[in-house]
Amino acid sequence: MGAELTVREVRHRRGGREVLRIDRLDVAPGERVSVLGPNGAGKTTLLRLLAAVEPPHAGQVTVAGHSTAYGGVELRRQVAYATQRAGLLSTSVLRNVELPLQWRKVPRRRRRELAMAALERLRVAHLADRPARALSGGEQQRVSLARALVLDPDVLLLDEPAAGLDARSRSAFFADLDQALADRAITVVQVSHRAEEALQLADRVVVLLGGRVHQDGTPEELNRRPVDASVAALVGYENLVDAEVGPDGSVLVGRTPTGLTTSHPAGPVTVAAFASGVQLVPADWPGLPVRITRVSPGPGHRSVTVSGAVSLLAHVPFQATASLLTGGSARVVFDPALTAILPRA
Repeated sequence: MGAELTVREVRHRRGGREVLRIDRLDVAPGERVSVLGPNGAGKTTLLRLLAAVEPPHAGQVTVAGHSTAYGGVELRRQVAYATQRAGLLSTSVLRNVELPLQWRKVPRRRRRELAMAALERLRVAHLADRPARALSGGEQQRVSLARALVLDPDVLLLDEPAAGLDARSRSAFFADLDQALADRAITVVQVSHRAEEALQLADRVVVLLGGRVHQDGTPEELNRRPVDASVAALVGYENLVDAEVGPDGSVLVGRTPTGLTTSHPAGPVTVAAFASGVQLVPADWPGLPVRITRVSPGPGHRSVTVSGAVSLLAHVPFQATASLLTGGSARVVFDPALTAILPRA
């Protein structure tokens, strides 16, 4: 079933400065939670408190009802913590994965069976006899994860598990991680500064900014309804534009209607728009008047930069860009499904 995690009235300092202030945070047994935030937001500090690596200066953190402040053997058996650096020993891959089992006095033959099964889950069993330090970064991350999972923990804590991997390797790593966890009722807390990683495997995402919980919701809620521009930027909205809401609920940029409407009260707001939600139409159509300043190829689209009352980035299909010329005129309309109206900071 996994284990329940709770954080209550936690205050934690480092170097005389408060780096974490969380009044309440709960993770249900078997739930997968991603903690998303920029560098320095307190993500790793939170994991260290959950892992009982250090106690909070104030407040309480519990795992299955037991305070992490007291640590102990039972707590260490419940929690596996995979740090950002793999931290493998200069011995064989198999020996690295067997080591936690040896500490638990598991017989040698059984240790090998369990370690090989864990390596197989992460698709690195063929590396069992290789020196661990000779592996690539992606291979080392898989071995580190196998070493954490070999103990069949109730809680798995992952600190930027794909750090340093290229885009293709990250994608493969998370696909294998998802498969390795598919038949396990294990509580997972993963921290990342990459939205695509935080959203991919999570039931819920907790946004940390300045050591505080800024938003807590499902991946869908963060994508569709970020609470403000800070969260929108973290989630990946490429465009954040100052706008005004008129008395009738229409959203205007530079006094020009955008075609968007909102229930926000009249006054200043921020329009957050994914680049794929910025649509370019002919200059004689309704919309925001803009001039095309740059067109460049992107993965599966063309990236088009436009300027006018505001500067925007649009991602448009290849087949739709034959008439887009740098310096040409166009109009912008926003796709409401890929746009959010947010309070002005």
